[in-house]
Amino acid sequence: MFLNRLANHIRRRDWFVVFIELVVVIVGLVLAFQIDRWREESADRKLEAVYLQRLTNDIESDIPPLESAIRIADMRKNYVELLMAVAEDPAVALEQPMSFLVAIDQASFTFSPSSNRATYEDLRSTGNMRLIRNQELKTRLNDYYGYDETESQFRSLQLSQEFHFFKLVNGVRSNRQIRLIQDRWLLAGPEDFDDIQNADPGDPEELMAAVDRFRNNPEAVSWLLQLRQMQMEQIMTHNIRIDLANSVLDSLQGEQPAR
Repeated sequence: MFLNRLANHIRRRDWFVVFIELVVVIVGLVLAFQIDRWREESADRKLEAVYLQRLTNDIESDIPPLESAIRIADMRKNYVELLMAVAEDPAVALEQPMSFLVAIDQASFTFSPSSNRATYEDLRSTGNMRLIRNQELKTRLNDYYGYDETESQFRSLQLSQEFHFFKLVNGVRSNRQIRLIQDRWLLAGPEDFDDIQNADPGDPEELMAAVDRFRNNPEAVSWLLQLRQMQMEQIMTHNIRIDLANSVLDSLQGEQPAR
């Protein structure tokens, strides 16, 4: 109908009306395009806000396990240092008998919490990373999750070091001592410190027999420095991850939600 009307105006050479008709059409098309663009932009901003909140939740949930992992690694470093002290002076084991027995295997344990990557991987796999307008935030996100990816390649090495020490100390404790630890502190944590310190290890002669077997195992004793370094690296790595997480959270908190 518009074309017919326009053709009639052209035949009559009513150029002013033709001009007005064309302007109306062009303005209508521009307005329609702008409205569509506004709706798309509005939807993108709402989706961005959802992603920002999900990222905040993910990273906030990562921090408590990392803080716990630091405390655990510090405890295990102390266990290593206890074993080093016992290797030099067997009387130290009499001052902390149950801690010595727990330390025999748990000094080599490691704990590396996995980061919650669900939202980050969603952004990457769907191409929705484009929705994040803050370039600094994107850089910090990549730094945080990239560091975790880099460190994860060393976890198999940590496990192999754990298993190697398990083999070295196999047979140091008696079966009764092993069962005692398994039944009460299968995975000892900082919250178990007082209970372990105050627990009765049983027969002192049995304890000292374990001490002698440990001290007469030069390969196990020589491996202690490696374990100490491993626990210190755990503490350093988890602290770095927390710093990177807080850096991301600072950027996220600076973002305003979509209106």
